[in-house]
Amino acid sequence: MRGLWENEKTLPPALLRSALGMVGVFLALSSAVMLVIAVVSVAAGYYAAAAMQLAAGIALPFGIWLGLRMLADMLVVLHRSQERLERIVQLAGGQAAPEPEPVFTANGARTGRAGDDGPAYPADE
Repeated sequence: MRGLWENEKTLPPALLRSALGMVGVFLALSSAVMLVIAVVSVAAGYYAAAAMQLAAGIALPFGIWLGLRMLADMLVVLHRSQERLERIVQLAGGQAAPEPEPVFTANGARTGRAGDDGPAYPADE
């Protein structure tokens, strides 16, 4: 996990967890608003609409949060396994893989070609 503004600095997993918590709070608030709308629909006599709003108010935010949680957990596991592999290589006395050079720098200037830039023509070099 690399930082957004600093390519060479790793992003701590705790920051990812706190961001996921903040998204969870916003999803819980949206769920609460949707449930209030469902209660208002029941009071107005729109029972079918209230049932759909109740289902959407529970299922959609929970599904979004669950998907983001699974993605965050996979990212943390990949980050930890990458760190373990780097430590194993260092302990084995082998050369660690060189860090890839960033395609974009922090100020937006390009330092090299991206992999999807297409073929390199002599005029481009």
